[in-house]
Amino acid sequence: MADRKENKDSTIVKGGKRYCLLCSNYGGKICEDGTVIKLHCIPSGDSTDQKSRRSLWIQKIKLVRPDSPISSNSRLCNLHFENNICKQGSIPTKLNLATPRKIVLPRRPLVRHSEVENTENITCEDTSCISISSLSLKESKETQTDHIAGETVYVQTSEVNANDNATQTPLNDNSKCMKSSASQTFVPIFKPEAIENDDEKTRYYTGYPNYATFLLFFTTFCKYGAEKLTYWEGGKRTTLHAENRKYSHPNTEKPGKKRSLRPVDEFFMVCLKLRHGLRQEFLADLFCVSVMTVSRTINTWINFMFDHMQSLIPWPSREQILSNLPKHFTEMTQVRIVIDATEFFCEKPGNLEAQFLTWSEYKHHNTFKVLIGVAPNGLVTFVSRIWGGHASDRHIVQKDGDLFLPKLEPGDVILADKGFTVGDLLPAHIGLNMPPFVSSSCQMSVQEFFKTQQIAAPRIVVEMKMEQIKNFKILQSVLPINEVHLAEQIIMICCAMTNLYEPLLK
Repeated sequence: MADRKENKDSTIVKGGKRYCLLCSNYGGKICEDGTVIKLHCIPSGDSTDQKSRRSLWIQKIKLVRPDSPISSNSRLCNLHFENNICKQGSIPTKLNLATPRKIVLPRRPLVRHSEVENTENITCEDTSCISISSLSLKESKETQTDHIAGETVYVQTSEVNANDNATQTPLNDNSKCMKSSASQTFVPIFKPEAIENDDEKTRYYTGYPNYATFLLFFTTFCKYGAEKLTYWEGGKRTTLHAENRKYSHPNTEKPGKKRSLRPVDEFFMVCLKLRHGLRQEFLADLFCVSVMTVSRTINTWINFMFDHMQSLIPWPSREQILSNLPKHFTEMTQVRIVIDATEFFCEKPGNLEAQFLTWSEYKHHNTFKVLIGVAPNGLVTFVSRIWGGHASDRHIVQKDGDLFLPKLEPGDVILADKGFTVGDLLPAHIGLNMPPFVSSSCQMSVQEFFKTQQIAAPRIVVEMKMEQIKNFKILQSVLPINEVHLAEQIIMICCAMTNLYEPLLK
Protein backbone atom coordinates (compact mmCIF):
# COMPACT_ATOMS: atom_id res chain seq x y z
CA MET A 1 0.00 0.00 0.00
CA ALA A 2 1.05 3.59 -0.62
CA ASP A 3 0.62 4.74 2.98
CA ARG A 4 2.58 1.85 4.46
CA LYS A 5 6.17 0.85 3.94
CA GLU A 6 8.80 -1.19 5.74
CA ASN A 7 12.36 0.08 5.56
CA LYS A 8 15.44 -2.06 5.51
CA ASP A 9 16.09 -1.08 9.13
CA SER A 10 12.81 -2.83 10.14
CA THR A 11 11.24 0.42 11.37
CA ILE A 12 7.58 0.44 10.29
CA VAL A 13 6.12 3.73 9.04
CA LYS A 14 2.36 3.94 8.46
CA GLY A 15 0.44 7.10 7.69
CA GLY A 16 3.36 9.29 8.73
CA LYS A 17 3.69 7.56 12.12
CA ARG A 18 6.71 5.61 13.32
CA TYR A 19 6.01 2.51 15.42
CA CYS A 20 7.88 0.65 18.15
CA LEU A 21 9.79 -2.47 17.08
CA LEU A 22 8.22 -4.68 19.81
CA CYS A 23 4.67 -3.40 20.24
CA SER A 24 1.94 -1.49 18.41
CA ASN A 25 2.64 1.88 20.06
CA TYR A 26 3.62 4.85 17.91
CA GLY A 27 5.33 8.09 18.74
CA GLY A 28 3.06 10.71 20.31
CA LYS A 29 0.36 8.24 21.35
CA ILE A 30 -1.32 8.98 24.70
CA CYS A 31 -2.10 5.89 26.79
CA GLU A 32 -5.10 5.47 29.09
CA ASP A 33 -3.02 6.39 32.16
CA GLY A 34 -1.84 9.61 30.50
CA THR A 35 1.62 8.34 29.52
CA VAL A 36 2.92 9.86 26.27
CA ILE A 37 4.70 7.38 24.00
CA LYS A 38 8.24 8.40 23.08
CA LEU A 39 10.44 6.40 20.72
CA HIS A 40 14.16 5.88 21.35
CA CYS A 41 16.75 4.74 18.82
CA ILE A 42 19.03 1.80 19.48
CA PRO A 43 22.41 3.09 20.71
CA SER A 44 25.04 3.54 18.03
CA GLY A 45 28.59 4.75 18.11
CA ASP A 46 32.17 3.58 18.21
CA SER A 47 32.81 4.06 21.93
CA THR A 48 33.09 1.05 24.21
CA ASP A 49 30.11 2.19 26.26
CA GLN A 50 27.89 2.61 23.20
CA LYS A 51 28.88 -0.78 21.77
CA SER A 52 28.17 -2.46 25.12
CA ARG A 53 24.76 -0.81 25.41
CA ARG A 54 23.92 -1.69 21.80
CA SER A 55 24.73 -5.37 22.35
CA LEU A 56 22.58 -5.43 25.50
CA TRP A 57 19.65 -3.81 23.66
CA ILE A 58 19.91 -6.30 20.80
CA GLN A 59 20.16 -9.21 23.25
CA LYS A 60 16.94 -8.11 25.00
CA ILE A 61 15.09 -7.55 21.71
CA LYS A 62 16.11 -10.96 20.34
CA LEU A 63 14.43 -12.63 23.33
CA VAL A 64 11.07 -11.43 21.98
CA ARG A 65 11.75 -10.90 18.23
CA PRO A 66 14.54 -13.36 17.31
CA ASP A 67 13.91 -13.06 13.54
CA SER A 68 13.55 -9.29 13.33
CA PRO A 69 16.35 -7.36 11.56
CA ILE A 70 17.77 -4.62 13.79
CA SER A 71 19.70 -1.46 12.93
CA SER A 72 20.58 1.81 14.58
CA ASN A 73 17.35 3.35 13.19
CA SER A 74 15.11 0.79 14.90
CA ARG A 75 13.15 2.25 17.80
CA LEU A 76 11.68 1.16 21.13
CA CYS A 77 9.03 3.06 23.06
CA ASN A 78 9.52 4.28 26.61
CA LEU A 79 7.09 1.63 28.00
CA HIS A 80 9.85 -0.99 27.68
CA PHE A 81 12.00 0.75 30.31
CA GLU A 82 11.76 0.96 34.09
CA ASN A 83 9.31 3.65 35.27
CA ASN A 84 8.54 4.31 31.56
CA ILE A 85 11.63 6.53 31.31
CA CYS A 86 14.67 5.97 29.05
CA LYS A 87 17.68 7.72 30.51
CA GLN A 88 21.29 7.67 29.40
CA GLY A 89 22.58 4.18 30.00
CA SER A 90 19.10 2.61 30.38
CA ILE A 91 18.49 -0.96 29.23
CA PRO A 92 15.01 -2.21 28.15
CA THR A 93 13.68 -4.71 30.69
CA LYS A 94 9.90 -4.70 30.10
CA LEU A 95 9.60 -6.65 26.89
CA ASN A 96 6.27 -8.48 26.97
CA LEU A 97 4.00 -5.50 26.22
CA ALA A 98 2.68 -6.63 22.87
CA THR A 99 -1.12 -6.74 22.92
CA PRO A 100 -2.51 -10.18 22.07
CA ARG A 101 -4.31 -10.57 18.81
CA LYS A 102 -8.04 -10.55 19.15
CA ILE A 103 -9.54 -13.86 18.11
CA VAL A 104 -12.68 -13.30 16.01
CA LEU A 105 -14.95 -16.31 16.19
CA PRO A 106 -16.95 -17.05 13.05
CA ARG A 107 -20.69 -16.39 13.17
CA ARG A 108 -22.86 -19.48 13.24
CA PRO A 109 -24.66 -19.70 9.88
CA LEU A 110 -28.41 -19.38 9.87
CA VAL A 111 -30.21 -22.58 8.92
CA ARG A 112 -33.71 -22.65 7.40
CA HIS A 113 -35.61 -25.54 8.99
CA SER A 114 -38.44 -27.53 7.47
CA GLU A 115 -42.06 -26.77 8.36
CA VAL A 116 -43.58 -28.66 11.30
CA GLU A 117 -47.30 -29.19 11.40
CA ASN A 118 -49.62 -28.96 14.39
CA THR A 119 -47.59 -26.36 16.26
CA GLU A 120 -50.45 -23.93 16.92
CA ASN A 121 -51.20 -25.41 20.35
CA ILE A 122 -47.61 -25.50 21.58
CA THR A 123 -47.13 -23.31 24.63
CA CYS A 124 -44.03 -22.05 26.38
CA GLU A 125 -44.30 -24.87 28.93
CA ASP A 126 -44.11 -27.47 26.14
CA THR A 127 -40.87 -26.21 24.66
CA SER A 128 -38.74 -28.45 26.86
CA CYS A 129 -39.73 -31.47 24.76
CA ILE A 130 -38.86 -29.83 21.42
CA SER A 131 -35.38 -30.10 19.97
CA ILE A 132 -33.72 -27.00 18.52
CA SER A 133 -33.36 -28.60 15.09
CA SER A 134 -37.11 -29.37 14.81
CA LEU A 135 -38.35 -26.04 16.11
CA SER A 136 -40.22 -24.16 13.36
CA LEU A 137 -43.51 -22.41 12.85
CA LYS A 138 -45.71 -22.13 9.81
CA GLU A 139 -44.80 -19.65 7.14
CA SER A 140 -48.09 -17.85 7.73
CA LYS A 141 -46.79 -16.71 11.15
CA GLU A 142 -43.72 -15.10 9.58
CA THR A 143 -41.41 -16.73 12.11
CA GLN A 144 -37.75 -15.77 12.16
CA THR A 145 -35.20 -17.71 14.24
CA ASP A 146 -32.20 -15.79 15.55
CA HIS A 147 -28.72 -17.22 15.70
CA ILE A 148 -27.36 -18.58 18.97
CA ALA A 149 -25.88 -15.65 20.88
CA GLY A 150 -23.92 -16.65 23.97
CA GLU A 151 -25.85 -19.34 25.78
CA THR A 152 -29.56 -18.54 25.22
CA VAL A 153 -31.61 -19.18 22.06
CA TYR A 154 -34.37 -16.71 21.20
CA VAL A 155 -37.31 -17.08 18.81
CA GLN A 156 -38.97 -14.02 17.27
CA THR A 157 -42.58 -14.45 16.18
CA SER A 158 -45.24 -11.99 15.18
CA GLU A 159 -48.07 -13.78 17.00
CA VAL A 160 -46.53 -14.52 20.37
CA ASN A 161 -47.52 -11.14 21.66
CA ALA A 162 -50.14 -9.07 19.84
CA ASN A 163 -48.99 -5.84 21.45
CA ASP A 164 -45.28 -6.21 20.64
CA ASN A 165 -44.15 -8.15 17.59
CA ALA A 166 -40.48 -7.80 18.63
CA THR A 167 -40.90 -9.76 21.87
CA GLN A 168 -38.15 -12.34 22.43
CA THR A 169 -39.09 -15.54 24.27
CA PRO A 170 -36.21 -17.65 25.69
CA LEU A 171 -36.43 -21.38 25.40
CA ASN A 172 -36.03 -23.79 28.31
CA ASP A 173 -32.85 -23.66 30.43
CA ASN A 174 -31.77 -26.93 28.84
CA SER A 175 -30.56 -24.87 25.90
CA LYS A 176 -27.80 -23.41 28.08
CA CYS A 177 -25.78 -26.58 27.69
CA MET A 178 -25.68 -26.05 23.93
CA LYS A 179 -22.82 -23.82 22.77
CA SER A 180 -22.09 -22.25 19.44
CA SER A 181 -20.18 -24.45 17.06
CA ALA A 182 -17.46 -21.78 17.03
CA SER A 183 -16.99 -21.73 20.83
CA GLN A 184 -13.78 -23.16 22.30
CA THR A 185 -13.30 -25.00 25.60
CA PHE A 186 -9.98 -25.12 27.46
CA VAL A 187 -9.04 -27.59 30.18
CA PRO A 188 -8.32 -25.60 33.39
CA ILE A 189 -4.94 -25.94 35.05
CA PHE A 190 -4.99 -28.04 38.22
CA LYS A 191 -3.53 -25.61 40.75
CA PRO A 192 -2.45 -26.23 44.37
CA GLU A 193 -5.09 -23.74 45.54
CA ALA A 194 -7.64 -26.49 44.86
CA ILE A 195 -6.37 -28.50 47.88
CA GLU A 196 -5.63 -25.57 50.16
CA ASN A 197 -8.33 -26.33 52.76
CA ASP A 198 -8.34 -30.12 52.51
CA ASP A 199 -5.53 -32.03 54.24
CA GLU A 200 -6.90 -35.37 53.03
CA LYS A 201 -6.64 -34.28 49.39
CA THR A 202 -3.21 -32.80 50.06
CA ARG A 203 -1.92 -36.16 51.27
CA TYR A 204 -3.61 -37.98 48.40
CA TYR A 205 -2.25 -35.74 45.64
CA THR A 206 1.15 -34.70 47.03
CA GLY A 207 2.17 -37.20 49.71
CA TYR A 208 2.64 -34.48 52.33
CA PRO A 209 0.63 -34.91 55.56
CA ASN A 210 -1.22 -31.59 55.22
CA TYR A 211 -1.25 -28.40 53.20
CA ALA A 212 0.74 -26.48 55.82
CA THR A 213 3.61 -28.96 55.45
CA PHE A 214 3.39 -28.74 51.66
CA LEU A 215 3.60 -24.94 51.83
CA LEU A 216 6.42 -25.07 54.39
CA PHE A 217 8.56 -27.21 52.11
CA PHE A 218 7.89 -24.98 49.13
CA THR A 219 8.85 -21.81 51.00
CA THR A 220 11.98 -23.55 52.26
CA PHE A 221 12.91 -24.56 48.72
CA CYS A 222 12.39 -20.96 47.62
CA LYS A 223 14.93 -19.81 50.20
CA TYR A 224 17.47 -22.13 48.55
CA GLY A 225 16.83 -20.78 45.04
CA ALA A 226 13.78 -22.67 43.72
CA GLU A 227 12.58 -19.53 41.94
CA LYS A 228 15.86 -19.14 39.99
CA LEU A 229 16.63 -22.69 38.91
CA THR A 230 18.73 -23.51 35.86
CA TYR A 231 16.43 -25.93 34.04
CA TRP A 232 17.84 -29.09 32.54
CA GLU A 233 18.45 -28.81 28.79
CA GLY A 234 21.02 -31.56 28.27
CA GLY A 235 24.48 -32.09 29.69
CA LYS A 236 26.53 -29.57 27.71
CA ARG A 237 23.94 -26.80 27.48
CA THR A 238 23.04 -26.99 31.16
CA THR A 239 26.69 -26.91 32.27
CA LEU A 240 27.39 -23.91 30.04
CA HIS A 241 24.30 -22.21 31.41
CA ALA A 242 25.30 -22.80 35.03
CA GLU A 243 28.76 -21.26 34.53
CA ASN A 244 27.23 -17.96 33.37
CA ARG A 245 24.32 -17.96 35.81
CA LYS A 246 24.69 -14.44 37.20
CA TYR A 247 20.96 -14.10 37.82
CA SER A 248 21.17 -16.51 40.77
CA HIS A 249 22.54 -13.67 42.88
CA PRO A 250 20.10 -11.75 45.11
CA ASN A 251 18.15 -8.82 43.65
CA THR A 252 18.82 -10.01 40.10
CA GLU A 253 15.97 -10.91 37.76
CA LYS A 254 16.08 -14.08 35.71
CA PRO A 255 16.46 -13.27 31.99
CA GLY A 256 14.21 -14.44 29.20
CA LYS A 257 10.46 -14.60 28.97
CA LYS A 258 8.44 -15.58 31.99
CA ARG A 259 7.61 -19.26 32.39
CA SER A 260 4.03 -20.36 31.87
CA LEU A 261 3.94 -22.06 35.30
CA ARG A 262 4.61 -20.58 38.71
CA PRO A 263 7.27 -22.26 40.88
CA VAL A 264 4.54 -23.58 43.18
CA ASP A 265 2.76 -25.11 40.16
CA GLU A 266 6.00 -26.83 39.11
CA PHE A 267 6.49 -28.16 42.64
CA PHE A 268 2.88 -29.39 42.66
CA MET A 269 3.44 -31.10 39.29
CA VAL A 270 6.47 -32.99 40.62
CA CYS A 271 4.51 -34.09 43.71
CA LEU A 272 1.75 -35.45 41.46
CA LYS A 273 4.39 -37.28 39.43
CA LEU A 274 5.87 -38.94 42.52
CA ARG A 275 2.60 -39.70 44.27
CA HIS A 276 0.67 -41.12 41.31
CA GLY A 277 3.32 -41.97 38.71
CA LEU A 278 1.61 -39.90 36.02
CA ARG A 279 3.10 -39.91 32.55
CA GLN A 280 4.62 -36.74 31.17
CA GLU A 281 2.03 -36.53 28.38
CA PHE A 282 -0.81 -36.50 30.91
CA LEU A 283 0.88 -33.84 33.05
CA ALA A 284 1.43 -31.72 29.94
CA ASP A 285 -2.31 -31.77 29.18
CA LEU A 286 -3.22 -31.23 32.84
CA PHE A 287 -1.07 -28.10 33.19
CA CYS A 288 -1.49 -26.89 29.57
CA VAL A 289 2.24 -26.95 28.75
CA SER A 290 4.40 -28.96 26.35
CA VAL A 291 5.85 -32.38 27.11
CA MET A 292 9.34 -30.89 26.81
CA THR A 293 8.50 -28.36 29.52
CA VAL A 294 7.27 -31.14 31.81
CA SER A 295 10.45 -33.16 31.19
CA ARG A 296 12.74 -30.21 31.96
CA THR A 297 10.75 -29.33 35.07
CA ILE A 298 10.77 -32.87 36.48
CA ASN A 299 14.48 -33.38 35.79
CA THR A 300 15.37 -30.10 37.46
CA TRP A 301 13.08 -30.27 40.47
CA ILE A 302 13.80 -33.89 41.41
CA ASN A 303 17.54 -33.25 41.47
CA PHE A 304 16.96 -30.04 43.41
CA MET A 305 14.73 -31.80 45.97
CA PHE A 306 17.24 -34.65 46.26
CA ASP A 307 19.98 -32.20 47.26
CA HIS A 308 17.86 -30.51 49.94
CA MET A 309 15.87 -33.43 51.42
CA GLN A 310 18.71 -35.73 52.45
CA SER A 311 18.59 -34.20 55.92
CA LEU A 312 15.17 -35.84 56.39
CA ILE A 313 16.95 -39.20 56.72
CA PRO A 314 18.75 -38.78 60.07
CA TRP A 315 20.84 -41.15 62.17
CA PRO A 316 19.32 -41.02 65.68
CA SER A 317 21.43 -41.63 68.74
CA ARG A 318 20.99 -44.66 70.97
CA GLU A 319 19.31 -42.50 73.65
CA GLN A 320 16.75 -41.24 71.13
CA ILE A 321 15.96 -44.78 70.01
CA LEU A 322 15.53 -46.02 73.58
CA SER A 323 13.24 -43.11 74.45
CA ASN A 324 10.95 -44.04 71.50
CA LEU A 325 11.27 -47.84 71.70
CA PRO A 326 8.04 -49.65 70.68
CA LYS A 327 6.51 -52.52 72.64
CA HIS A 328 7.70 -55.09 70.09
CA PHE A 329 11.32 -54.31 70.96
CA THR A 330 11.10 -54.50 74.76
CA GLU A 331 13.20 -57.69 74.70
CA MET A 332 15.55 -56.42 71.98
CA THR A 333 16.70 -53.06 73.31
CA GLN A 334 20.11 -53.28 71.62
CA VAL A 335 18.67 -53.23 68.08
CA ARG A 336 19.91 -50.06 66.37
CA ILE A 337 18.74 -50.64 62.81
CA VAL A 338 16.50 -53.08 60.91
CA ILE A 339 17.66 -53.64 57.33
CA ASP A 340 16.06 -55.19 54.27
CA ALA A 341 16.33 -54.91 50.49
CA THR A 342 13.49 -54.06 48.13
CA GLU A 343 13.17 -54.00 44.35
CA PHE A 344 11.46 -51.65 41.90
CA PHE A 345 10.54 -52.53 38.31
CA CYS A 346 12.22 -50.74 35.42
CA GLU A 347 11.85 -50.93 31.67
CA LYS A 348 14.05 -53.45 29.89
CA PRO A 349 17.23 -51.68 28.73
CA GLY A 350 18.58 -52.14 25.22
CA ASN A 351 22.15 -52.82 26.32
CA LEU A 352 22.80 -56.54 26.93
CA GLU A 353 25.09 -55.93 29.89
CA ALA A 354 22.49 -53.64 31.48
CA GLN A 355 19.84 -56.33 30.93
CA PHE A 356 22.01 -58.84 32.77
CA LEU A 357 22.76 -56.52 35.69
CA THR A 358 19.11 -55.52 36.20
CA TRP A 359 17.53 -58.95 35.77
CA SER A 360 16.04 -60.33 39.00
CA GLU A 361 15.41 -64.03 39.33
CA TYR A 362 13.19 -63.33 42.33
CA LYS A 363 10.88 -60.90 40.49
CA HIS A 364 11.45 -62.36 36.97
CA HIS A 365 11.75 -58.80 35.69
CA ASN A 366 14.33 -56.09 35.22
CA THR A 367 14.53 -54.26 38.55
CA PHE A 368 16.52 -51.87 40.68
CA LYS A 369 17.49 -52.93 44.18
CA VAL A 370 17.95 -50.72 47.23
CA LEU A 371 18.95 -51.51 50.82
CA ILE A 372 16.82 -49.63 53.36
CA GLY A 373 17.39 -49.41 57.10
CA VAL A 374 14.82 -48.24 59.64
CA ALA A 375 14.84 -47.53 63.37
CA PRO A 376 12.66 -49.68 65.65
CA ASN A 377 9.79 -47.17 65.45
CA GLY A 378 9.84 -47.15 61.60
CA LEU A 379 11.93 -44.04 60.91
CA VAL A 380 14.06 -44.43 57.76
CA THR A 381 17.67 -43.96 58.83
CA PHE A 382 19.57 -45.35 55.84
CA VAL A 383 19.04 -45.62 52.07
CA SER A 384 21.79 -47.23 49.99
CA ARG A 385 22.79 -46.43 46.47
CA ILE A 386 20.80 -47.99 43.65
CA TRP A 387 21.85 -51.42 42.37
CA GLY A 388 20.71 -53.76 39.63
CA GLY A 389 18.31 -56.53 40.55
CA HIS A 390 21.07 -59.09 39.90
CA ALA A 391 23.04 -57.89 42.96
CA SER A 392 22.74 -60.01 46.12
CA ASP A 393 21.99 -58.68 49.59
CA ARG A 394 25.49 -59.56 50.77
CA HIS A 395 27.05 -57.70 47.84
CA ILE A 396 25.10 -54.52 48.64
CA VAL A 397 26.09 -54.62 52.32
CA GLN A 398 29.69 -55.27 51.35
CA LYS A 399 29.81 -52.26 49.01
CA ASP A 400 27.53 -49.81 50.86
CA GLY A 401 28.17 -50.98 54.42
CA ASP A 402 30.77 -48.24 54.84
CA LEU A 403 27.91 -45.73 54.72
CA PHE A 404 26.25 -46.91 57.96
CA LEU A 405 28.53 -49.43 59.71
CA PRO A 406 30.95 -46.76 61.04
CA LYS A 407 27.99 -45.01 62.69
CA LEU A 408 27.20 -48.05 64.86
CA GLU A 409 28.48 -48.11 68.42
CA PRO A 410 29.86 -51.10 70.36
CA GLY A 411 27.04 -53.36 71.51
CA ASP A 412 24.61 -52.35 68.75
CA VAL A 413 22.69 -55.10 66.95
CA ILE A 414 21.51 -55.24 63.33
CA LEU A 415 18.20 -57.00 62.75
CA ALA A 416 18.02 -58.60 59.29
CA ASP A 417 16.38 -61.32 57.22
CA LYS A 418 18.05 -64.71 56.82
CA GLY A 419 19.27 -63.74 53.35
CA PHE A 420 21.82 -61.34 54.86
CA THR A 421 24.75 -63.66 55.52
CA VAL A 422 27.03 -60.77 56.43
CA GLY A 423 28.24 -61.79 59.87
CA ASP A 424 31.86 -61.98 58.69
CA LEU A 425 31.67 -58.47 57.20
CA LEU A 426 30.66 -56.80 60.47
CA PRO A 427 33.08 -55.48 63.10
CA ALA A 428 33.60 -57.60 66.18
CA HIS A 429 31.64 -55.25 68.45
CA ILE A 430 28.53 -55.25 66.19
CA GLY A 431 25.95 -58.03 66.51
CA LEU A 432 23.69 -59.57 63.87
CA ASN A 433 20.31 -61.00 64.71
CA MET A 434 18.64 -63.01 61.95
CA PRO A 435 16.27 -66.00 61.76
CA PRO A 436 17.94 -69.42 61.64
CA PHE A 437 18.21 -71.34 58.38
CA VAL A 438 15.79 -74.24 58.04
CA SER A 439 16.99 -77.42 56.40
CA SER A 440 14.74 -78.96 53.80
CA SER A 441 15.54 -82.45 55.07
CA CYS A 442 14.42 -82.06 58.68
CA GLN A 443 11.75 -80.23 60.64
CA MET A 444 12.40 -76.97 62.51
CA SER A 445 13.30 -77.53 66.15
CA VAL A 446 11.46 -75.90 69.04
CA GLN A 447 14.33 -73.52 69.74
CA GLU A 448 14.49 -72.46 66.06
CA PHE A 449 10.72 -71.94 65.98
CA PHE A 450 10.67 -69.59 68.98
CA LYS A 451 13.75 -67.71 67.77
CA THR A 452 12.18 -67.18 64.36
CA GLN A 453 8.97 -65.97 66.00
CA GLN A 454 10.91 -63.65 68.30
CA ILE A 455 12.71 -62.02 65.35
CA ALA A 456 9.81 -61.98 62.87
CA ALA A 457 7.53 -59.88 65.08
CA PRO A 458 9.92 -56.89 65.37
CA ARG A 459 11.02 -57.20 61.74
CA ILE A 460 7.48 -56.41 60.60
CA VAL A 461 8.33 -52.73 60.98
CA VAL A 462 10.62 -52.75 57.94
CA GLU A 463 7.95 -54.53 55.87
CA MET A 464 5.40 -51.89 56.88
CA LYS A 465 7.84 -49.16 55.89
CA MET A 466 8.39 -50.79 52.47
CA GLU A 467 4.64 -50.76 51.87
CA GLN A 468 4.42 -47.12 52.95
CA ILE A 469 7.20 -46.14 50.56
CA LYS A 470 5.53 -47.95 47.68
CA ASN A 471 2.35 -45.97 48.26
CA PHE A 472 4.12 -43.50 45.98
CA LYS A 473 2.84 -45.10 42.80
CA ILE A 474 5.83 -44.04 40.75
CA LEU A 475 7.62 -46.91 42.53
CA GLN A 476 4.78 -49.35 41.83
CA SER A 477 4.84 -48.91 38.07
CA VAL A 478 7.58 -49.78 35.60
CA LEU A 479 10.06 -46.90 35.48
CA PRO A 480 10.57 -45.80 31.84
CA ILE A 481 14.06 -45.74 30.32
CA ASN A 482 13.95 -41.95 29.91
CA GLU A 483 13.54 -41.59 33.71
CA VAL A 484 16.02 -44.25 34.83
CA HIS A 485 18.68 -41.63 35.54
CA LEU A 486 16.37 -40.23 38.26
CA ALA A 487 15.69 -43.58 39.98
CA GLU A 488 18.08 -43.08 42.91
CA GLN A 489 16.82 -39.53 43.54
CA ILE A 490 13.17 -40.62 43.34
CA ILE A 491 13.62 -43.47 45.83
CA MET A 492 15.44 -41.26 48.32
CA ILE A 493 12.81 -38.51 48.10
CA CYS A 494 9.96 -40.98 48.64
CA CYS A 495 11.75 -42.51 51.64
CA ALA A 496 12.39 -39.07 53.10
CA MET A 497 8.76 -38.01 52.73
CA THR A 498 7.55 -41.06 54.69
CA ASN A 499 9.54 -39.76 57.67
CA LEU A 500 7.03 -36.90 57.87
CA TYR A 501 4.28 -39.35 58.86
CA GLU A 502 3.47 -40.66 62.32
CA PRO A 503 5.66 -43.54 63.67
CA LEU A 504 4.61 -46.99 62.48
CA LEU A 505 5.10 -48.58 65.91
CA LYS A 506 4.63 -46.98 69.30
